[in-house]
Amino acid sequence: MGYLCNMVKPFVVFVFLLISVSAQSQTPGCVDSLRIPDTYYPCSTDFNPVCGCDNVTYRNECAAFFWGGITSWSLSPYSCTSFFLDFYPTAIDYFPAQLSIYMKEPGSVAFYIYDVFGKLYYQGPENPNATYPSQILTDQINVQNFPRGIYIGIAIVGGEVQYVKFAKVTDNN
Repeated sequence: MGYLCNMVKPFVVFVFLLISVSAQSQTPGCVDSLRIPDTYYPCSTDFNPVCGCDNVTYRNECAAFFWGGITSWSLSPYSCTSFFLDFYPTAIDYFPAQLSIYMKEPGSVAFYIYDVFGKLYYQGPENPNATYPSQILTDQINVQNFPRGIYIGIAIVGGEVQYVKFAKVTDNN
């Protein structure tokens, strides 16, 4: 029993240190403590990325305020990282999905969609070796004919990787 307690103590101390370090990375007063973030608030699908004071990139100012519960952000278009991936909606039925990628610097872009078994369903853009200027790239991806299931979209820009998970919630009947 004493051995187990001696093993648990360092772990608990490590977790508390980790929490205190992550809490210090935010700007004081960044999150409004009187509000609870509401991820179900109906913000628009407009893609104008902003970098929140919590170092998280949000789709737009509405998403930063309501979904993140934060008090300040950098004006759009701005991303906390070298690029930001946005895929909307994440529960898809018969409509195409909107893919948006904001790039701070010019570079190449590759986007892939795989199912949970690793089968490739989409690869784009047409020429993954092309160099695109720093801007917002948008594309509609026709997922209507994908079978119902869980998918992962992977974006690679300049060697940096980001991903998004989404579900096809209806069969193509």
